[in-house]
Amino acid sequence: MTLLFNLPSSSTVLAAGAPIVGATFVWTGIIKALEPHVFQRHLVNLGWIQPKHAYRSLITVAGLEAGWGAALILGVMPRLLLSATVLLLVALTVVSTWGVRTGRTTDCGCYGGYVVPSLTQSLLLNGTFVGLTLATWIVRRNAGPTPVWKLAAAIAVGAGVAILARTSINFLAKHGRFMVDLNPLKIGGRWHGRWGAPISDDGSEHLVSYLGLECPHCKRWIRVLNAIDQASGLPSVVGIVGTSSEQLPAFIANSGIRFPMRTIPATLMNRLAWRVPTTVLVSGGRIQNKWGGQMPPEFFERFRDALFPGVEDRPLTMEGDRATASASSAPVADSA
Repeated sequence: MTLLFNLPSSSTVLAAGAPIVGATFVWTGIIKALEPHVFQRHLVNLGWIQPKHAYRSLITVAGLEAGWGAALILGVMPRLLLSATVLLLVALTVVSTWGVRTGRTTDCGCYGGYVVPSLTQSLLLNGTFVGLTLATWIVRRNAGPTPVWKLAAAIAVGAGVAILARTSINFLAKHGRFMVDLNPLKIGGRWHGRWGAPISDDGSEHLVSYLGLECPHCKRWIRVLNAIDQASGLPSVVGIVGTSSEQLPAFIANSGIRFPMRTIPATLMNRLAWRVPTTVLVSGGRIQNKWGGQMPPEFFERFRDALFPGVEDRPLTMEGDRATASASSAPVADSA
């Protein structure tokens, strides 16, 4: 008995390249819309856009990216669009390389911190996208006119994602939280080493604090973390910053840090901690608590009892030159 399989033709396989690239564009456009702060900071770090104009650029980029991706999926004007996509990917590769080589950023920032490729991986990924796009161009460059509905659908997708980005930015500014919270650092969730600190699941407590290089509140918080790390009965401390490893020694020396420090790419940092300092308490491999700037009362009491026994009626603050802690410490500040 012979089994016959209807294998797809080579032209069908080649034509699938552009939709794959297009789906990636739509995905990254939606990520930028839902978590606008990550790409906004990436744009500012590149130094091409002033911070006050970054949100407008984010809305434009998210909408264009999603609309472009939808057009690739639908096969809108293939001769023109596929050629333009190759040029766009080459240009993005040049920008990514320049940004990393000049130290302005640690990765391309395209994937919102969900995927953080190295420069080499980014080059290979973009090269693959170029190859997929060219493969589709080979079999579809002579395609006929594009139906109007396909062009209208691509424009609608782009406009919809742009509106989503604007709505998300306004919601964040008004409420101080995300319209859709995709941050993986959630109380009760499992801790993952890729977030900056490999922590063993041995039942011991660890305090992981995300810090900003130019954050004045972080400088005061660091003095508290130094005390926590040295005290018996309190968790061990690990600090994390979103910068290159070359900049870390100077930050440690200038800040007087006496606990272990690690670095992660800037876009991953912005995804995990959109404000700094952000601190999580990890025990048994899971996140037991999380706070931004303010130390929660229950941990404050542990800190007070361990380092300042007998001062139950005297509140501690982190103001001025006194490196103490408070349940209502100074407000958090955005990462530089």
